[in-house]
Amino acid sequence: MKRFLVMSIVAAIVFVLTACSGAAPASKDTPAAGNKVLLVGRDGGGDAITTKRLREVHGFDVKIVSDKEVTSEHANGCVLVFVSESVNSGKIRDKFSKLPVPVIYTEGQSTSDTGMSVTDGYGSLTGGNSAKTIQIKDSKHPLAAGLQNNVDVYKDNGKMGYATPGPEAIVVATVPNEDQKATIFAYEKGVKNAKGDVVTARELFFYMFEGEEINQTEDGWKLFDAAVRWVTSKK
Repeated sequence: MKRFLVMSIVAAIVFVLTACSGAAPASKDTPAAGNKVLLVGRDGGGDAITTKRLREVHGFDVKIVSDKEVTSEHANGCVLVFVSESVNSGKIRDKFSKLPVPVIYTEGQSTSDTGMSVTDGYGSLTGGNSAKTIQIKDSKHPLAAGLQNNVDVYKDNGKMGYATPGPEAIVVATVPNEDQKATIFAYEKGVKNAKGDVVTARELFFYMFEGEEINQTEDGWKLFDAAVRWVTSKK
């Protein structure tokens, strides 16, 4: 009986040690715990394409809340807030900028409201100035998804957002040959934004207008996926 008990205890210890030794160490590329995402936008249109990708490619449990109804509390328990370009930025303002939750903005004016860009330092390429190409400025950063130089992110010319970030931002891509017009840029947690405020969680701006999701190229989606992975990864 004693021998059986000793063997059982030894077996249990071996199991625990084996399980622990097989666990992958945490790193800056390890996704944050949980899988809940708040998408501020519409339950349809281009936002439906984004929602589908967040669910099917990234495995997130996405909750959609309109700009009229969303509050800061909706972000509780989420690993990501995605603010669509379809929102009225006046209803969003800086609701999420002081929270410890990463945020991706595709609404350019939100970068000004939150301090991600200089005052009124945002704009878009539309109409006769519409575009489909961005220029990668930091090809070695994970946010560049391994892409270099000029990249077609749209199949056809479309609406594209940009903004002028602060000096501590990570500028990944710009409008070709216009370095002040950043199309993908981000802030690491703990740095200062364009207003000089400390960033409480990773923030990122992505160029994609609502309605252009269907116009995205494979490279465009590679950049989108890289943005989602980086923002939701642990520092």
